[in-house]
Formats: sequence, C-alpha cells, structure tokens
Amino acid sequence: MSDMDFSSISDLSLEPAMTRGLSLQQKQRLTVLLDRYLIALEEGAPPSIEDLADDDPELVEPLRSYVSGLEDLHHIAAGFVPQSDSDETEREETPEKVLGDFRLLEEIGRGGMGVVYRAKQISLDRTVAIKLLPFAAVLDSRQIARFNNEAQAAAQLHHPNIVPVYTVGAVRGVHYYAMQFIDGQSFDEVITDQSNNGMLPAINDIVRIGIQIADALHAAHEFGVIHRDIKPSNVMVDRGGKVWVTDFGLARCQTDATLTKTGDIVGTMRYMSPEQARGESAIVDGRTDVYSLGATLYEMLCLQPAFDGGDAPAVLRHIDERNPPPLRTIRPDVPQDLETVIAKAMAKTRDGRYDTAADLAIDLRHVLAGEPTIARPPTLVDRLSHWAVRHRGIVTVSLVLVVLALVGLSVSTALISTAKQESDMNAARAADSDRLSRAAVDRLGAQMAELLADVPGADAVRRQLLQETLSYYEDFAARADDDPGLMHDLAITYGKIGSIQSEVGATDEAVASLEKSLGLFAARSKAEPSNRERQQELATGENNLALALEQAGRYETAMKRYLSAIERQERLLNDEPSDVDAKAGLSLSLSNLGLLLSKTKQFEQAETSYRRSIELVESIAEESRMPSLERQLASTYQNLSGLLTKSDPTRAVQYARTALQNQMDELKAEPGNPKTANRVALTLNSLGAAQSEAGDVESSLDSYRQAIDIQTQLLERWPEQLTYQRDIAVTQNNYGLALAGQKRYDEASLAFENALTFQIPLAELFVGDVDLQSTLGGVYNNLGFVQERLGETEKAIEAYRLAVKHQSLAHRAAPEVPQYREFLSKHYFNHATLLTESGRISDAVEAARKRRDLWEGDGVRLAGVAEEFLRIAENAHPAGDLSDDRSLSKSDCVECAVETMRMAIEAGFDPPDGLLNRPEYRSLQIPIRLD
Repeated sequence: MSDMDFSSISDLSLEPAMTRGLSLQQKQRLTVLLDRYLIALEEGAPPSIEDLADDDPELVEPLRSYVSGLEDLHHIAAGFVPQSDSDETEREETPEKVLGDFRLLEEIGRGGMGVVYRAKQISLDRTVAIKLLPFAAVLDSRQIARFNNEAQAAAQLHHPNIVPVYTVGAVRGVHYYAMQFIDGQSFDEVITDQSNNGMLPAINDIVRIGIQIADALHAAHEFGVIHRDIKPSNVMVDRGGKVWVTDFGLARCQTDATLTKTGDIVGTMRYMSPEQARGESAIVDGRTDVYSLGATLYEMLCLQPAFDGGDAPAVLRHIDERNPPPLRTIRPDVPQDLETVIAKAMAKTRDGRYDTAADLAIDLRHVLAGEPTIARPPTLVDRLSHWAVRHRGIVTVSLVLVVLALVGLSVSTALISTAKQESDMNAARAADSDRLSRAAVDRLGAQMAELLADVPGADAVRRQLLQETLSYYEDFAARADDDPGLMHDLAITYGKIGSIQSEVGATDEAVASLEKSLGLFAARSKAEPSNRERQQELATGENNLALALEQAGRYETAMKRYLSAIERQERLLNDEPSDVDAKAGLSLSLSNLGLLLSKTKQFEQAETSYRRSIELVESIAEESRMPSLERQLASTYQNLSGLLTKSDPTRAVQYARTALQNQMDELKAEPGNPKTANRVALTLNSLGAAQSEAGDVESSLDSYRQAIDIQTQLLERWPEQLTYQRDIAVTQNNYGLALAGQKRYDEASLAFENALTFQIPLAELFVGDVDLQSTLGGVYNNLGFVQERLGETEKAIEAYRLAVKHQSLAHRAAPEVPQYREFLSKHYFNHATLLTESGRISDAVEAARKRRDLWEGDGVRLAGVAEEFLRIAENAHPAGDLSDDRSLSKSDCVECAVETMRMAIEAGFDPPDGLLNRPEYRSLQIPIRLD
C-alpha cells in the first residue's frame, strides 16, 4: 500500500466565502439544517430549502449554495460539470469525467454523505474507489482539520481485512478520499440475492466472516479509530472470497464535540447501538462497533434485520427499548452458543457486551470449534432486570414481589442445600427440604408468573419464569415417581408441568403431562370415593386435560373429557346445591364445552351449554362472586353472541351488549387495567360481527374501529404482548370482511394486510398452534378475494397459495377438525378457479386434485370436484399449451372429471336424472341387461 498523499489538501483550511459572514451560532444552526437535509435525502424525500430554513431566513442562501453543490455532485454521473473556462476547454478535449488525478469511470454507490465511483488514478495508473463528499462537509476550518485527522488515522490502519485509504483531497470544492477498489459485492447485496433466491447462508461461513470483521475492528480500535457505521453495506466480499471492511473514519468525521450537541445521531439507524440511538456521542467506544457487528451478523444469518419497519423514531425506540426476536425463533438451526454470542454482542448496555472486538472474535472461534464460549445465556435475574429497565413506568408492586421472591429463593436455595447436606442420614428432613424447595419454586415461578400475567409487556420474563419452573418440576417428578407417599404432590406437579407446557406452545407434551396428573388424581379418588375434595380435583384435572387436547386439535377426545368432568361436577352440585366452588367449576367446564361444540358446528348443544353456564353464575349472589367469576360470565355472554351471530343476529347484538356492559363496569372500577380494556375490545369485535349480520353496517364498522383503536393503543404501549397482537389481527380481519361486504375493496385490502402484519409473526413463533395456522390461512384467503375483485390477479393467486399452505398445516396437524378441511377445500377451489381464468390449466388441475383428495369417500363432495374439472376443461386448449411440457389438454381435464365422478358414484353418490347422459359422462352409464 502506498503512503498517504496530502499534496492536494493544502487549501482545505480556507473557509468558503458563503459562510465567512456568519456568526458561530448561525454556523451551528446551518450544520443542524444540513444534517436534516442529509437524513431526509437518505430517506428519499428531501425538503425544499425554503421549508427547511423556514425559521432561519438568513440561512436560506448559504444552505441553497451547499445543497446546490451537493446536487451538482450527485449529477456527476451524467457528466462532470466544470467550474471555469479552462475546465471547459479541457472538457472539449476530453469528454471523460476527470477530477484532479482521477478519471471517474462509473458510479457504484451513493447516499446523503456522498457518491462513490470506480475511478482510474491517472498518475499511478491504478483502479481505485473514490468517495466524493458533499460540499456541506466543509463549513469551517475545524471541520476541515477534523476530516484531515480522520483521514490520516484511517490511512495508518494496516490490516488484511481493512480497505486501505490511499489519498484525500479537494478539487474545485469537491472533497474526496480514494481507497483500494474491491471487485466484489457488499453484503447488503449478498443478503438481497440470498433472500430473493430463498437461500439461507451456511452458518459456519457467516461465523468465519464475523471473525474477520471482528479482528479488523479490533485492529482499528487499538489504533484509536472507531468505525461507528458497521453494517452490511460497509462490509464487502471480493471475488476470491476475502472479506473487507470499508469506510473507516467517515462516521467519526461526521461529528465533533465542538460542533455537534448531545442528541445528534450518527450512523445507520437499524444497526445503531442504543447509546448511538440516544445521541450519547460522548460514551461511544469500541463496544459500539461490537453491537453493530452483532446486528450485522444477525441479519446475515437470517436474512432479515434485527430491527426493521416503521419510521425512524419507531426504529430508534425499538433499539433502545426492545430486544430483537431470538435468532433461533427465526432460524432454528442456529446453534444455541452462536445465538448467545450474538445476543451478548447486542446487549443494551455497553457493560453487557464484549469488552473488545477481539473477545467477540475469540468466542466466534469457540463456536466454530464447538468449544464452550465466554458468553452465557442470560439468567432469569438478567431478564428481569433488563425488563425492569425497559418498563420503568409499569414496574408495580407485582414486580417488586418478583424481585423479593428472587432474593428469597436464593436464600431458600442456600438453606435447602445446607439442610440437604446435613440430612444424608435423615429421610424425613430430606422430604421437608423438598417441600420447602417446591414451595419456593412455586412462589417464584408459578405464582409470580400469574402476577406477571397482569403486567403487559412482561411476556418474555414470564415465559422464562415458566420455563425455569418447568425444569424444576420435571426434575422433582423424575425423583418422586416411585414414592407412593408423594402421589398427591406428584399429581399437582404434573398438572403444573402440563399447564406450563401449554403456555409455551408444547401441546403434545402438555397432553402427556396432564394425562399423568389425571391418572394420579384418579388413583387417589378411587381410594377415597366419598371425599368431595378428591372428586373436585379429578374434575378439574379432566377439564384441564380437555383444554390441552382441544389446543392440540384432538376434539373428539377433548369432548369426552369435558363431558366426564361435567358429569362429576353435576353430582357434586346435586349433593350440595349451595356449594359456590362447585357451581363455579361446573360453569367453567360448561363454557369451555360450549366453545368446543361451536367449533364442531354443534350449535344448538353449544347454546344450551352456554346458557347453563350463565345460569349457574347468575344463581350465585353478587356479593359472593369473585372478580374472576364476573369475567367468566362476561366472556360466556360474548361467546354466546358469537355463536348466534349468523342464526340470530338480533339476540347476538343483545348478548354482546350485556357482556360489554359488565366489562365497562369493571373498567370504570379499574380504568388503568389493560387486561379489561382488551376484553372490551374483543367484545366490541363480537358486537361488530353481530351488527353486520343484522344489517346495521355503519354501527358494525364503528364497533370494529373502536376495537382497533383500543387494541392499537395497547400495542403501542406494550408492543411485545403476544395476546394483543393475536387479538388485533382477528379484529382487522373481521373489519376487512365487513368492508368487503360493502364492496369497499381498497379499504378491505388494507385491513387484511394489517391483520397479516400481526398474524404472520405469531404463526411463525407458534408453528404447532393449529388455530393460528388456520386463522392465517383464512386471512390470506380473504385478501386474495379482494385482490381478485381489484383486478390484482397475480397477487390474488399468491394469496390463495399461501392460504392453502397454512390451512394445510392446520389440517394435517388436526385432521379430525372438520372446519379445517372445509376451509382448505374452499382455498383450493378459489385458487384453482383463478388459475383457470389465468390460463394456468396444469396448476388449476393440480389444485383440484388435491381438493379431491380431501373428500375421499364423500360422494357428494367428489361429484362437486368432478364438475370443477369440467369447468377447467372449458378453458383448456384442445391440444394444451405446446410451449409447456407439463400443460394439460381439454381431454385430459375431461378424463379427470370422469375419473372423479366414477369415484363419487362408488362412494354412494346417486347421480340426478340426466347427469350421466351428458357427453362427458356417458361412459359411466350402466348398460341395461335384457334377459
């Protein structure tokens, strides 16, 4: 690498004439305005000079001068603009774009801070990359000196992965620096290519790249240079596969303590460290680059940024307040250690990150070698403290209790450990120790998790509490399995395990645990058949198991469990009609059964179940009702409204209003309770559906809007609350349906798109939740419908394809659920119909065949699919599409129809008169035999 050339910058200390008459305060203000212009330019929407300097009319002309210069610079790609007669003469002689010692060949990148060209350095006959800085970069001699110092520092960096800077200078007011030209791609281009091709990069390749970048950063930090703008576009890979870090020194040269106030932001937003996002430039050090590298590696691994979407303030707020989704939730094949290493690099506090980039490189090498890393997954205490910092405003007594419980647990654990050591020869004391330990875990895990359930935004901490509690319970269950004296404790423990597994989405494991719990309760009940407490335990266990079976899509078995629990609870209530607990338990089981009956289209039985549930609660004196029972009553009224929406919308409106009144009374008593506010929004959603069916469209739309308004406010306050995300997705979908019913397709399309923004991440996070997958399929189908009406055919085809994809996941996971098959059949039909209209006959036939597979053995349904094949045939070319080897002809489609009708007849379908006389089906006629 050649030495740094400063021969052309001797005049950079001269201040531009336009700013010489400005005061220091005016220059500082001009700097602010230029910063705003550059940020807006990066976002693609720069304001006018007059609007920008509206409050500073004396700065309009200086600002215009610099912006004009910037625009000239950005137009160099169209032809170099000379600034003197001699330049004009030179231009006539040589049409090339020449800047001093450099011939500009082609533009290879641009942004608010300049334009980058591939260029030829004439004197040394070498290809370089030259970055031309906007005129705004030179307001006075201090900035020039700073640029000079930064350029010198960058030029002294010698590392095989750092792009060397050759020279810095200025010609005719255009400031530049030249560096080695790298023939390759930046990683933002690599990521885009991989994303478009659906190709995830090899994990070890990304780790090796991270090691090279970290080593390069450490070398720069050792020399006192902080990059401040590490991101995929500033990391390149050449044709030989070597990694290069570029733009060293530029980010630092954008700010200075003498010119930039605390609060200014330097860097690219989504890769900024929290301290950068807050504008705390005074504390920026090498750990800032460590954070940005972590964010870059995150995006390289999963092809999506750690923080994305929204406007600039929203992105900055997310960086400061939220953690990105764990890597393994997006890409499960990422090793746990690598996820932990990147999480440590991206810690919110500087002290939580690696001290140096070299330490990060060491840990990445450990990951590559399969060795233990320095980084460790965050402990429960870490998660609680991080959550508390992010949610200072909602840290209530509940959270204080959690912290106290943590302290109490650590003390209890120490005492238990000591007691256990002393009780090696004393079984009784060991048992006491176990009970104390379980009690401590219950207080920390299950009970504190319940407290946190009422604190929005605490979902992540709560799930961690549940997971760690689950581990302890499972360990206890394994040790206590053969001890008959611990049967009751073990039954309760398995019940807790199952409940926690349901909470975290492990439905199959939850069913297994709850079955073990129920078996143990049944054994205890059999030993004490007259004990009411044992019978109630058994009924509760059956209800809980039924819930888990329903969540897993095993509806038939869930139904049997609900009925068994209800029968047992009815006997208990008959024995003691005034038992409030028995009434409450029976009411809950009946309400749960009503939901399941509704899902399986047993509507009359569902209504009976809901009514009986309501009667039981209302038979309890109001002063004896717990708040949870009042909430259950309102919820049952809401569910009953949803059940009757189609069959009796007038009554459905009435029941929704009754539920709403109960919830509004609760909200008045606790106006700041977000859980109650969310329940109000859900009931407004049900009310909107009922009003729509009753023909009161405007009231329906108004109810949906009110629900969305409440849910939006809740999400803005607690964006990580998964329940709120699920609920607003449902409301937006229903709102879209109401709009579509009024043929307001543009508005409906927007509502469905809004629903998808919340539904898609939930379905990706809880892949095994069949209801979420089915709902996502339904939203895509609805979007396809309105896109089809808007003439957006290709978009509609893709939406129907995605509807089929997600509904198929639900149907395969729970084949006994009839509505999933019904929905999937409709999605296939819609997809095939639009494919047919678009002339994609082979794809349409394939969709119809898959629909046929759904109805094997159902003669009526198969006959319907046969008719679908004939409709496809009407659009098919007699000879097929000769340009497509897989294209099907009209006769191929007719053959599919005949084959399907034969299957329908064999399945019991009785063809109506004349059907088999149609030319296509004559081969299916049964010849009349003459004896």
